[in-house]
Amino acid sequence: MKNRLVIGLAVFVSIFSGVTSCTKHDVEVDPCILGRISSYNEFGAAVLNFTEADMARAGFALGDVVTITVDGKVIEMPYYDGYYTRNGEYLCIAYPTYPTICFTANNIGLPEELTGLEGYIVAVKMKEKGGCLDVQTALSMKYTNGREDYSDISDAEFANARAVRAGNIADGVLHRSSSPFCNEIERAGYVSKYLETATVATVLNLADTEEKILGYDMPSYSRSLWDEGNVILCPLKADPTADDYNNRLIAALKELPSRPAPYVVHCMEGKDRTGYVCALLEGLCGASYDEMVEDYLITYDNYYRINPANNPDLCNTLVSLRLNTCLMYYAGVSDEARLPETDFAKSFSDYLLTHGMNSQQLDALIQALTAAQ
Repeated sequence: MKNRLVIGLAVFVSIFSGVTSCTKHDVEVDPCILGRISSYNEFGAAVLNFTEADMARAGFALGDVVTITVDGKVIEMPYYDGYYTRNGEYLCIAYPTYPTICFTANNIGLPEELTGLEGYIVAVKMKEKGGCLDVQTALSMKYTNGREDYSDISDAEFANARAVRAGNIADGVLHRSSSPFCNEIERAGYVSKYLETATVATVLNLADTEEKILGYDMPSYSRSLWDEGNVILCPLKADPTADDYNNRLIAALKELPSRPAPYVVHCMEGKDRTGYVCALLEGLCGASYDEMVEDYLITYDNYYRINPANNPDLCNTLVSLRLNTCLMYYAGVSDEARLPETDFAKSFSDYLLTHGMNSQQLDALIQALTAAQ
């Protein structure tokens, strides 16, 4: 009864102060923190009004398994500092660039029943201390935004900018990068210079709406691409199984062949959304599974200095958790072990045709990517 009174007092206090630990004085209860949903972000995550430091003070650490209770619903999930679950799986996240804690279903956002709850009280409670610490430890990679911290790599590598060389894609036709418009990770200027050197003429932007892009202080070449109308805006969540993702992407890929090459595909970091779309284009043009994996992992070398030579186990985990999930959906494959033997040119063509592209548009896209400049 005493514990119930303490927790009841904590709820009462939280109504006025916003954030409260459930642990009071000398009463021993499992770690718990109470707060509110303050908003929802653009990716469909519930933004909470407390921080990683608040979580730590309440007794939580990254890698714990927690329950989140809101509007009478109790959901179990891991607590991570990155998106380390598969698509659709819940997680509580202290992402380095987010000011406060969020919870969501990875890449797809929260279901309708958990949206529109701004102001609702949320209770985070301990389910299993350190229950997912192995995943957190393996995948909690950090990078910095200081160019001086990457003195051993080129400006292009720092910008995660490179030509896509896989399958039958023609030399210099397709590139990928971090954002040339938004400088949140302090790479936009380096990307812009790379695009200018590569004479990139058309941008497939997977991150920005027009409203967002107009708010950026763009580097000069990036600004010229935007001002001249050479940017296709296709803002995506990193969930290729979603109808909205497919509708937006197919519309953009239909438009791409009507624009001049060379092309660049980017999101913010040039990692997941960019990686998924580039893998689709690579496989469509005859790339093997190994080629797609190799290109995908270059990003982790550029940001984190992690590659198959120095950390094969982690690279295998990254590929399995992220890239393979996407490839399986595109290819209609249910068994991950079958991916190396998959005919991606055929299966990815089927994917595009099934999701609204006709055969003429498909042929035009392949021709645009494989024709020599």
